[in-house]
Amino acid sequence: MKLADIAKALSAAVAGDGAVEVTRLVHPVDADGPRDLALALSKEAVDALAKTRAGAAVVKPGTKAPGSVALVVYGGHERMALAVLTRLFDPGPAYTPGVDPAAIVAKDAKVVGASIGPLAVVGAGSFVGAGTVLLAGATVGTRAVIGRDCVIHSGARVGDGARIGDRVIIQANAVIGSDGYGFIPVRNPDGSRSPLETPLRIHSLGAVVIEDDVEIGAGTTVDRGTLRDTRIGRGTKIDNQVQIAHNVVIGETCIICGMVGIAGSAVIGDRVILAAGSGVGDHVEIGADVTVSALAAVGSDVPPGIVVDGMPAMRRDLAAERFMNIGRLKTLYPRVDDLRRRVEALEKAAKGE
Repeated sequence: MKLADIAKALSAAVAGDGAVEVTRLVHPVDADGPRDLALALSKEAVDALAKTRAGAAVVKPGTKAPGSVALVVYGGHERMALAVLTRLFDPGPAYTPGVDPAAIVAKDAKVVGASIGPLAVVGAGSFVGAGTVLLAGATVGTRAVIGRDCVIHSGARVGDGARIGDRVIIQANAVIGSDGYGFIPVRNPDGSRSPLETPLRIHSLGAVVIEDDVEIGAGTTVDRGTLRDTRIGRGTKIDNQVQIAHNVVIGETCIICGMVGIAGSAVIGDRVILAAGSGVGDHVEIGADVTVSALAAVGSDVPPGIVVDGMPAMRRDLAAERFMNIGRLKTLYPRVDDLRRRVEALEKAAKGE
């Protein structure tokens, strides 16, 4: 890839020879030779440029580098550059185009210009769109619909009736469309719980709908709905090992980090951020543009546009105030004890004791 093309993708300028060819994006200290492109936008990476073996580097305006290193001068945010450059240099998963002889595709399934890897399964009545790739061992149940240009990684499971849009990425061992967790204890006529009866299952008759440009991380599970579908909105990005329960509705372009748990029938608005390890209770509604801090436990509705923290979750300033007040207790208790002793002494003096 030529430096001039990289600069164009970044809306940046080339200082040096734009015809220089690079094949790999690296940190400056990891460069092996002149075909490496060093990303040097942080102070630590810039300091390493003096000894780099890379033939070119992406730098901020005003950065000095060895004269042998051609430069792409980029004035934007480091993370934006990282997003653009990693996309340019990512070859994607390796696969063989077409349907592998070891794949299992139902006779009435429709595979239109898709690639199905070895031991992958496409169930009866399902549809897989053009440009989509099912890697080795991925499975698609019956009557599912998968759109164009999706990537379903090895071991991922797409359940019966799921509807998946275009350009969706489902990472390894994610499960889309497992049964919802719905059980009800058996009650005696007087309302007490029967100690002997097994809880009754509430069956899942709905499905899962995943809209365009969604990404779902490894080991994440999305349960099908009870009567209505579980739904994930366009452009939402979900990390690894997230649990999304039955009937949940998630809005567009949300960020849901690792180990988040969302209980049944919760509604998450657009552009919500759920930080790592946070939880959302059942039937809770979170408004648009909310940020839920790491490990926060949301047990009641949250209005739009605020940051919540704590357990139970509350507006961040209130959570901080409560936390600070807890810290003050160690100094408050001795003062209260001192006041108690003084009051008791005054009472005794008043009584002439």
